[in-house]
Amino acid sequence: MASDTPEFIDPVEDCLWLSPRKIFARYGYSPLAPSGLNDRQLPGRLWEWLYAAAARRFFVCSTDHLSDRELYTLLWEKWLDEPTADIPPEAQTNTTTIISEFDARGMTHDEIWLRYYAKEDDRELWHSTDRDFVFPPHEHPPHDRDRFLPTPPIPLEAHAGWLPGDDDPPEGDDPDLLDLAGVDREIAAAKTESIPDTPRSDPPQPVLEAQLRAMEPENWTPPAQQLAEQNIPLLPPAEITDETLTPILWELLHNLALRGFYLLHTDHLNDLELYGALWERGLRDPAHLPGRNPRGGWFHDFLGSWGEEDMQLWLRYYASDQDRAKHAKEWPKATIPPKEQPCSNRDWRLPKGPF
Repeated sequence: MASDTPEFIDPVEDCLWLSPRKIFARYGYSPLAPSGLNDRQLPGRLWEWLYAAAARRFFVCSTDHLSDRELYTLLWEKWLDEPTADIPPEAQTNTTTIISEFDARGMTHDEIWLRYYAKEDDRELWHSTDRDFVFPPHEHPPHDRDRFLPTPPIPLEAHAGWLPGDDDPPEGDDPDLLDLAGVDREIAAAKTESIPDTPRSDPPQPVLEAQLRAMEPENWTPPAQQLAEQNIPLLPPAEITDETLTPILWELLHNLALRGFYLLHTDHLNDLELYGALWERGLRDPAHLPGRNPRGGWFHDFLGSWGEEDMQLWLRYYASDQDRAKHAKEWPKATIPPKEQPCSNRDWRLPKGPF
């Protein structure tokens, strides 16, 4: 059967134009109004929204001139109900909104860009075309968010070695402990040894050796320990109120993603059960966290080892009708539980690992 999605999609000609609010509603998600969020709730709800947007391939950039509340409010007032092309996710097309292009904080978008984001070359070029323009003084943005934002996935085959995140890892993040690019270079250098007159490559650097040692299981550390060492609070479930549970959970999911820790199969757990499972074991078991690294990550699957009990959960909540039929055919004596809707609608918008 031919695919319903054409190989090439023209957003103007081939797609309906809907507001992000309506697109989100189709997936069962609706951002909360900023007026209903206090300062403790808002940061986590902002990250929840940004990851939901990224799951639908909507991304934002140039946000560091805005506080969390200012950004959330701008998205609510100027983006959420603005029609956009409803491009099917399988088209693998990303839509990026440059937040600095919106007037905000009493400044025009030109002033925002020139004040916070324009490079010196950009300012000189602007000055050469409009010498009467009064330039705002350059300032460092008052907030530090852009380097932690979800980034668009880019297929591996589109690269010649470089991937987003390879350079300048965020401060406070673990470095690229895997450094698979360095491993690739070592392998490539080793291959040249069979070629006559090819000089041998230099031996691995101490940094690379340390990174490779960190991958060994005896050198893994619990994520909770890493968070504590970086002064990131991890509250016991009993100390979290119903009003702050979901925001705190999404802040935790964001901080884990920055360290290369991702979750799988969580929809059969409500927010309290998920947070409690992470608190009791998921963050206590040793793990190797490679940092925000597009080439690898640590994936914590809440179906565990996929034993019989976990298989029953998968069949009940996650398996498609085709999967269930295939399982029944291959295991005719197995019990197939009735299919149920999981209690949560979270997995589709969780922080995603590389590619």
